[in-house]
Amino acid sequence: MIMYRVLIADDDILMREALKIMITKEESFKVVQMAGSGESAVRACKEDAIDIVFMDMLMPGITGLEAGRIIHQLNPEITIYILSAYAANVLIRSAARDAIKDVLEKPITWDCLKKILENYKTDHEDSVSRQQEALTSVLRRKDFGEFYGGLSGIIDDIYEIAGGDSVRLIKVFTYLGQNLLDTRNVYDESRSIGELFPINEGLILDRKTSELWLFRIMDYLFQQNSISRYPLLENIFLYIEKHIKEDITLNNIIENCAISQGYLSRIFREQLKVSVTEYLHMKKMHLAKGYFYFTEDSIAEVAYRLGYNESSYFSKVFKKYEKMTVKQYKNETRRKSSP
Repeated sequence: MIMYRVLIADDDILMREALKIMITKEESFKVVQMAGSGESAVRACKEDAIDIVFMDMLMPGITGLEAGRIIHQLNPEITIYILSAYAANVLIRSAARDAIKDVLEKPITWDCLKKILENYKTDHEDSVSRQQEALTSVLRRKDFGEFYGGLSGIIDDIYEIAGGDSVRLIKVFTYLGQNLLDTRNVYDESRSIGELFPINEGLILDRKTSELWLFRIMDYLFQQNSISRYPLLENIFLYIEKHIKEDITLNNIIENCAISQGYLSRIFREQLKVSVTEYLHMKKMHLAKGYFYFTEDSIAEVAYRLGYNESSYFSKVFKKYEKMTVKQYKNETRRKSSP
């Protein structure tokens, strides 16, 4: 289920709390920020992934209308509602034009708010929720191999949903990334997807680079999920990250991390449904795709960069996990270089 992130901005703390109580009645909506001024509301939208803003018209400093205009310039996909106790709603709407969604008369009733939230959910819930469910499902099943094999298809589906619109793509990926992070309570929920895995227009306008971005998020989630069950795996993952570009083997890991091969192999397969060696290969192939995308390096050069002594063996591994040759991958990358 997609969780929509809400900001409430009002200098009256009782109004903020009352609105928060009403909003949290709807399970798909979460109040993640509360602000007492227009300036702090703008700052919150810069620092956090916000979907909806409910903002009082009159606050200390800049007005809600002025703050709404600034927020709209920062991110046109944020839906902004202005709260006003005055009968000047038509004038406010006229002044704000495209910056705000609507003006709501204070005090807002539960029936009115419920309808607004339901309409928002209807407008925004599309097949993105299916992609999120597919990814959370493989996390629940602890199947890293299934995730790796299905990642490209999920990316293609997301681009089809967004229709090549850059603003929409950023919105969809932000939704997806943030909600994936929010599905696990072992993480620091105070940190947004933008802090952990920054995303921008240059990154997501190409399917291949956005695939690399989503891989990093899911790899992180698989690791943290595994560490929460077996804390000793933290040292294992840290060692792998540090030496992934070397000729790293299972023996290297057990010798340097003080763990028996049998125990590591058992708990690793329990948590990821792949062997340590398979995981290493998938991590290396992920890096290899980045090298092939961003550089003109040859197969032999990339193989050497990632600790493979023979380019022929590297090519064999690449074909096994990517279901295509390096040449085919490069051709596909060029073909899909734009949405």
